[in-house]
Amino acid sequence: MRKVKISISIILGLIFFFNSSVFAQKSANCKAKQIASSCKANIKKPFKYDSYALNEFTFDDKTKEVEVQFTAFAGQKYKIVFCSSGFDEQLKMNIFDKSNKIKNNRHQIFDNEQGIDSDFWSFEPPKTGNYFIEYSVPASKDGKVKKGCVVMLVGYTEPDEPQ
Repeated sequence: MRKVKISISIILGLIFFFNSSVFAQKSANCKAKQIASSCKANIKKPFKYDSYALNEFTFDDKTKEVEVQFTAFAGQKYKIVFCSSGFDEQLKMNIFDKSNKIKNNRHQIFDNEQGIDSDFWSFEPPKTGNYFIEYSVPASKDGKVKKGCVVMLVGYTEPDEPQ
C-alpha cells in the first residue's frame, strides 16, 4: 500500500512538473499583456484603446488555416492593430467579409502585405458587420515545434467625436 502511495505521489509530481513546464514555455513565447502594452501606442487619436484579443499558433510540420471573427458595431469606427511575437515564420493574414465556410460572394478586404512590416499591421473596418480574420500558419522553418502569437488590439471612436 505504501508503494502505491509513493508511486501516485511521483506520478502526480511529474504531471505537475510537466504542466508547469508547458505553461512556462507557452508564457515565454507570448506575453500578451506586454505585447499589447508596447503596441498600444499605434492606436492614435481620435481612436481610444479598448481591449485586445490573443491568437496563439503552433508551428509544426503542417500548414494550417485558423479563422477568428471580429464584429464592428453600428455607431462606432474601429482601428484594429495586429502585433506578432514569438516566431520567424512568415504568417499570412487576410480579412474577409464572410467566413471561409461561406464561399459565395466572399470578398477579401485586407491582407498583411499592406502592413508596415512583418510584425505589425493596421486595419480600419469600412462598415458595420462581421469580419473574418484568416491566418495561414506555415510549417516551422527549422522543423521544430514552437508557438507564437498575434495580439489584436481594438481601438474605437464615436463617429460624431471631433477628429
